[in-house]
Amino acid sequence: VSNQNPSCQANGPGLDARQTQRPNPRSGERGCEVHNYMIKNILRASILWFSWASLSLGQTEDQKLDAFFKSHLEEVFRLRPLDATMLGDHRFDHLLDDISAPARDAWLQHARSQLAKLESDIVVADLSRAGQIDFEIFRDELTRNIWLAENTYPFAEDPRIYGSYINDSVYSLLTQSTLPREQNIRNAIARIAEIPRIVESARQTLDNPPKSILETAIGQNAGAIGFYEKGIYALVGDSPQLGPLRQATQPAIEALKQYQTFLEEDLLPRANGEWRLGKARFARKLELVLDLGLSADQLLNDAEAEFSRVQNELYVVARQLWSRYFPDRTFPPDDRLGRRETVALVTKAVSQ
Repeated sequence: VSNQNPSCQANGPGLDARQTQRPNPRSGERGCEVHNYMIKNILRASILWFSWASLSLGQTEDQKLDAFFKSHLEEVFRLRPLDATMLGDHRFDHLLDDISAPARDAWLQHARSQLAKLESDIVVADLSRAGQIDFEIFRDELTRNIWLAENTYPFAEDPRIYGSYINDSVYSLLTQSTLPREQNIRNAIARIAEIPRIVESARQTLDNPPKSILETAIGQNAGAIGFYEKGIYALVGDSPQLGPLRQATQPAIEALKQYQTFLEEDLLPRANGEWRLGKARFARKLELVLDLGLSADQLLNDAEAEFSRVQNELYVVARQLWSRYFPDRTFPPDDRLGRRETVALVTKAVSQ
């Protein structure tokens, strides 16, 4: 049985569907980022959790911040059970997020209210230096999430996001959870029963996605169908819950097959969406996500300068090695194309 996530099966052994789409500057924003950004958020939250757990008990304002963050996580976990699972809190493993439009609006309103409450309730000047840093990390994370919710629309424009609920929510329980095996199977059955609801939300929400992104989602959904038809039973093995599992998978499979038809025959012919954010929004997103204090133009200038520096160093080394590998051959011209040829020839000779 492959260890690959079922959403990747459509792309062949060892390849993740999120990694095989045609490259574009926004693949990390609307596609790969759908998955990757969730993982980044989880890592940031984990860092915050352990950082605040180490705060001095003598810091009253730090204690308030610690309590605020723990309360925030509790609220987020109840709103988004899949995030709780991915962070290792298994109290909600039997539930799946409400991803309807009103629920997603509630996520945004919650983030806005939490940011306002954070800035009004916590006196930054009274925090320890460590607490001030944690405050800034937390504040910036809320700010980033709010901006993304207001300026990007993955649930409407990127069908791959639904794979996290259709595939990852169940697969992770059966392959990564440390809970007792039968409890994981029981939780998986409960989540599988929610798949028709997730599919219905997808059908109601998706509207004119980019064609290349939709094509990837079509392959992922085909992989999900195969997983629930056969793959999941190989993972579960012999279990007294095989009967309930089969009862749960049958409606899910039917819903996924209807969803596949919808993606291929309804959505694909009208899939003319734009994956680009546009210069202004991309620049703002880059600042928020990287959090380096650099604008997009500054970052580009730094990258180009570093590229030029490395290219020059490569050329110097290549000239020094030239006589060893090409003793009877003259240097290519000392211009842009000639330098590139010199580096390429020496690099190839060294690697053989």
